[in-house]
Amino acid sequence: MGRFSLSINSLFNKLVESNKKEFSFYLLFLPLYILSTLYGFGIKSRLFLYHIGMFKILKLGCRVVSVGNITVGGSGKTPIAMYLAQRFIEKGKRPVILSRGYKGKIRDMGIVSDGKDVLLNPEDAGDEPYLMATKLKTVPVIVGRDRYKAGLYAIEKFNPDIIILDDGFQHIRLARDVDILLVDSRRVFGNGYLFPLGILREPLSGLKRATLVLLKKSKVWGLPLQALSRGQESEEKNIAKLTGRMKDFPIIPFAYKPVAIRNIVNDARLNIDFLKGKRVATLSGIADPKSFKGTIEGLGAVVIREFVYPDHYNYTSYELNSIVKQMKDIEILITTEKDAVKLEKLQIGNLSIFALEIDIHIKNSDMFNKAVGLNAQ
Repeated sequence: MGRFSLSINSLFNKLVESNKKEFSFYLLFLPLYILSTLYGFGIKSRLFLYHIGMFKILKLGCRVVSVGNITVGGSGKTPIAMYLAQRFIEKGKRPVILSRGYKGKIRDMGIVSDGKDVLLNPEDAGDEPYLMATKLKTVPVIVGRDRYKAGLYAIEKFNPDIIILDDGFQHIRLARDVDILLVDSRRVFGNGYLFPLGILREPLSGLKRATLVLLKKSKVWGLPLQALSRGQESEEKNIAKLTGRMKDFPIIPFAYKPVAIRNIVNDARLNIDFLKGKRVATLSGIADPKSFKGTIEGLGAVVIREFVYPDHYNYTSYELNSIVKQMKDIEILITTEKDAVKLEKLQIGNLSIFALEIDIHIKNSDMFNKAVGLNAQ
């Protein structure tokens, strides 16, 4: 099932990242074009009803900062949400994170963490909310499809002075004070079509709702440029297009910053220099596995094998045992923090599995801090 899903994902990525618009393109993907048009009609109708006031936008009794994107796939929403929460804590604030709980089993509302204990597992909460709960020990994390309802509960239960919406750009039912839009500099808006023909979650007219744009660069902070040089020219062209389209918005670049690798069996943390010269395999179920591999190679490791699964994939002990059998002449297995929260629940045995821990480096931090209210007393 995992490999079938991966094949579908690969086909989808080839389609949405293409800029070709010849007749054969439309003919081959006509069903997707029809679905994309119908999807677009539904999205535009919903936005219009909010615009004319038929659907009400509801406001909570505290400051709300939303982190989201306009495309499907990864652009760093969860790491940025965690970064914001940590910065607000350092400023003496009491943040609460609200998440949809994508791929989790909770259908109404669930308390992943009350700021003291983690109360749900990754299967129920979803991998990303669970990761936030385990990384941010003192921050309550709540999952729920109705963010307004979850926000009311958060205010009553935890008395926050700021609420952070993880993946909240399309949840316009809830008013927000700051709307942070994340854009991946390698893909930007893909082929320009709405899902499922493209990667857009809504028409590009929605960009005007953003307070600022955080531009995710493929260049990992602290690594030499040549380590991730492939595609740099295309990336710069994408950035130029984005700047031209959003010239009235602050566009602030950010990058991932590897800080350590953690053994998910015994929790030992090692310096990232440990990877230099090591023969490793990568294991990931994320939206951008190529970027993850590039990061590991940039840290000096020799990637012998890749194990790639669909985003948010739930691993089984059988699959992990299969991976173990393919680890001959490979010293360690490197995975992401998001994948690690699910792998930790499995019988790992003597396999050395390390999770790459990352932080965020924001280029113009003063502009960012001012925009989101981190400079406020």
